[in-house]
Amino acid sequence: MRINGLGCSLVDNLYSPIDFSSKAYKKWTSDNNPSGGIITGGLVFGESLEISFGVKYQDLLTEITGGRISPEKNIGGPSIVALINIAQMLGDKGIDIGFYGARAEDENGQFIAEKLAPFNINLDGYLVLDGQTPFTDVLSDPAFNDNNGERSFINYIGAAGKISGRDIPDSFFDADILIYGGTALTPGLHDDLSFLLRKGKRESCFNFINTVYDFRNQNLNPHKPWPLVSTKNDYKLIDLLIADNEEAMRISGQLTKEDTLRFFAEKGVRSVIITHGSADVLCYSDGSLFKEEGTFTMPVSGSAGNRIRNLPADSLADTTGCGDNFAGGVYASIAIQLKDHNDGKLSLKEAAAWGVVSGGLAGLYQGGVYYEEKKGEKLEKLEVLFGEYKQQTGWSEASFLLADATKGVEF
Repeated sequence: MRINGLGCSLVDNLYSPIDFSSKAYKKWTSDNNPSGGIITGGLVFGESLEISFGVKYQDLLTEITGGRISPEKNIGGPSIVALINIAQMLGDKGIDIGFYGARAEDENGQFIAEKLAPFNINLDGYLVLDGQTPFTDVLSDPAFNDNNGERSFINYIGAAGKISGRDIPDSFFDADILIYGGTALTPGLHDDLSFLLRKGKRESCFNFINTVYDFRNQNLNPHKPWPLVSTKNDYKLIDLLIADNEEAMRISGQLTKEDTLRFFAEKGVRSVIITHGSADVLCYSDGSLFKEEGTFTMPVSGSAGNRIRNLPADSLADTTGCGDNFAGGVYASIAIQLKDHNDGKLSLKEAAAWGVVSGGLAGLYQGGVYYEEKKGEKLEKLEVLFGEYKQQTGWSEASFLLADATKGVEF
C-alpha cells in the first residue's frame, strides 16, 4: 500500500505565549483593519499585512512579541504534518508514504530536509526551486478561551506559489490513497484541485482532502463561498473531506454546521468530518466507503483535555497542528483498515476516534510535530488516549490500531 500527499510544507516559527487581549496584539488584528488584519484563529499572508498597515512585517512582529520571545522552529503545514503523524502511527506496517510539494535551497529548506529525515517519507516529489522556503509565524495564546488555547497564523507562500497541478508528476498517482493537505497555501495546486482529483479517480485512487483557512479567496471575495473544486459536480470526486467548522461553512456558503454537512452530502462527497475546537466532531458517511451511513457526532478526548488544562503554567505546549494531526490520525486508521480488512467494512467512527486522540495529543507538546526519542513513543501515548477514549464513550466495538494500551506511559 502507498499513500502520497501533496500541498503545504513549511517552517513554523512558534511564538508563545502571546497575549491576545493586549493592545500590542489587538492593534494589528482584523478588528482594526477588516480587509487585512491578523485573524485570531485564522491565517493571513504577511505581504497583505504590510500593505494593509503600511509597515514592514518584521516591525509589526517585534511590537507584538515585545522583541522578547525567540521562536521555536518546527516543521509545519497541513500536508506534511498529517503525513508525519501517519508515519509515526503506522511504523513498520509496510505502508509507503510520499510527499509532493516545493521548497527552496535556503536555511529553512535545509532545516525541513534535515528534520524530515527520520520519518521515512519519500521526498522524490519534493521540488527544490528558486526563492524562499514557505514559512508561517504562529502566534499562540495558551490562556485564550478558558485555557483551551488559540493560535493566529501569518504565512509567506514563497516557492510553494510557483507550482501548479500540471507540475505534479505521474508518480504521485501511483498510490492507493491521495491526500491533498492545505492546498489553499499552495495557490497553483489549489486552483488545479479538480484536475488532480479527476486524475486520481482515473487511477482508481481514494481522494482525501483536509483544508486550511483560505485567506486568499476570503480576501478576494469576502462575501462569496471559497472555491474548492472547479464545478459542483467535482465534489463527487472527494472520498473524504476533513475541515474545521469555519472552513467548512466558508467553502459551502452555509450558516450552520448542519446545513454545511447537508451541502456536502447533496453535492456527492462520500464522507465528511467537521471539527470545531473543543465541541463535538460531526461526521457523515453515505455508506459507500464506510459501514456507517448518515450523520453522527463524536466527543473530543476528555483525558487529553484534562491533561492540557493541568499543564504547568510555564509549559510551552500549544494547539498548533491539532487539526493536521487529527487528519493524519484519520488517514492512518483508514490505511490500516484497508490493509488488514480489505472487505469493504471500514469504520469512519474508528478512523475519527484516532483523529480525536491524535489532535488531543498535539495539544500536549509544542508545535505540530512530535519528535520521538525512541521509535513508537508517540504511538504508545496515542494508544493510551485511545483506550481512555473508549472508556469515556462506552464504545466497545473498536480495536486498537497495533496493540493494547501501554501502562505507565509518561505524557
